[in-house]
Amino acid sequence: MRQQFKNLDTWRGKLTATWVCLAPPTAMIAVFVVGGVSNTFIVDAHALAAPRQDTVFDDLANNVPTEPGVDGSLPTQEKSTIQVPLTGTTDGTVQPIPGITGDTSGIPGTVLAAYQKAANDLALAMPGCHITWPLLAGIGKVESAHASGGKVEANGNTRGKILGPVLDGGPGMAAIADTDQGVYDGNASWDRAVGPMQFIPGTWKTFGADGNGDGVKDPHNVFDAARAAGDYLCAGGANLGDPQGLVQAVLRYNHSMEYVSTVLRWMQSYSKQTVTIPDTTGTISTPTDEGNVDQENDPTRENATSTPTPTPTPSVVPTTVPTTAQTTPTPTPTPKPSTPSTSTPPSSTPPSSPTPSKPTWRPPTKPPVSTPPTNTPGTPDPTCTPTTPATPPSETPSSPATAPSGSPASSPTTTPAAADPTDNPSDDPTGDPTCATPTPTKTAAN
Repeated sequence: MRQQFKNLDTWRGKLTATWVCLAPPTAMIAVFVVGGVSNTFIVDAHALAAPRQDTVFDDLANNVPTEPGVDGSLPTQEKSTIQVPLTGTTDGTVQPIPGITGDTSGIPGTVLAAYQKAANDLALAMPGCHITWPLLAGIGKVESAHASGGKVEANGNTRGKILGPVLDGGPGMAAIADTDQGVYDGNASWDRAVGPMQFIPGTWKTFGADGNGDGVKDPHNVFDAARAAGDYLCAGGANLGDPQGLVQAVLRYNHSMEYVSTVLRWMQSYSKQTVTIPDTTGTISTPTDEGNVDQENDPTRENATSTPTPTPTPSVVPTTVPTTAQTTPTPTPTPKPSTPSTSTPPSSTPPSSPTPSKPTWRPPTKPPVSTPPTNTPGTPDPTCTPTTPATPPSETPSSPATAPSGSPASSPTTTPAAADPTDNPSDDPTGDPTCATPTPTKTAAN
C-alpha cells in the first residue's frame, strides 16, 4: 500500500491511488445492484419506517365480545405480530388445479365442495353479506386442517369425531359446563368444540344448519358445519366485503387478531390459486382431553405453529438412486468360460494349471477367449468378477449394471482410475463400461 501511494506527483501514482480507494465501494455497489439486495433493503427500510396499515382495526381489537368465541377461546387484547390484511372478502376466480395427497396448500375435494356450496347458498339467502368460499376455507384450514385432511365420507360426515380441548378453564380456554349431555362431544361434564369448524355445543344449538339437505343438522358433517359458519359470520347484517366488517366478523368467531390475520392470509392464498387434492383415507384419531384437532395452523392454541403466508409444497422428489439404462441383470459378467485358457488360438483345451505359458503374441482382432489378468496397478480387472457392494445402490445389488458411474468397486461412489467415461456401455451386455469388449489395442509381439 505504501508503495502504491509513493509517487502521488505522477499521473500513474494518482491513478493507482484513485483505483485503490474506489474499487471496494464500487464492487459492493455492483453486488448489491446485481443481486437485488439494494432494492430489497430499500423496500424493507420503507416498510419498517411506515406505520402499520392494520392500526385501523385497533378499536375492534380493544372491544372484542366478552363471551367466548365459537370454539370456546377467550378474548385477547394482544396485537397480531403479522399485519392483518386490509381487505374485504376475496373470491376464487381461477379453476382449481389437481394436487397430490399431503399437499399443505391443497383442499380435499369433498371439503372444497362443502365450502363452495355454503357460499353459493348464502349468496342467494343473504346477498348483502358478500361471503365467499375462500374465507370459509381459511377458517376450515385453521380450525381443523380441512377436516383432518379430508377424512370424510361422500356425504360430508367425518370418519370419527373432531374434538377440541375440554373446556374446563384451561390456558386460553373458557370454562363451559356441559350443555348437550355429551351428545356432540361425548363429555357429560364439560363442553368441547366439535366438528371441522369447531363449534361449541351451545353455539351450534343457535346456528346449526343442514348444509347437504339430508334433514339432519350435524356439526360433524362438513356441509352442515360450513353452512353454519357462514350463517354465524353473516349474522347481524354483517358486510364482509368491507374490511372493517370482515375483521369484525372473524374476530367474533375467534377473539384474536393473530387468528384473524392467519385466516385472511389463507383466504387470499386460496383466491389466487386453488389446489384440490383427494380425500384422505382412514379414520380420525381418538380424541384425548387435549382434543385431536390439527393445531398446526391455529395461532391461538398452545404449541401451535402459525402459517400466515402459505406456499405450495413442491412435488415429492424420489429418493431412490437412479440406475443406468441397462437394468437387466446378468448372472455372469462375461459369456466366456470362467477357466482361463492359453493365449494360443488353436488350442481348445484349458490348461491344467492356472498359470499359462508366456504369450508371444496378442490376437489382432476380437480374442475368442480372455487372457489372465496382469493386475497392473490402476487397471480394472478384465475378468470383471462382480463384488457385492456393502451398501446396495439399487434394488438389484448383484448386478454391476446398477452401480453408478459404471464402477465395479465395493463402494458405489468410487470410480477406477482407468475407467473411460466416454465408453459406450451398450457394447457390453452387463452394462459395465469396464467390462465392455471394444476392439483391443494391438500390442507389439515380444
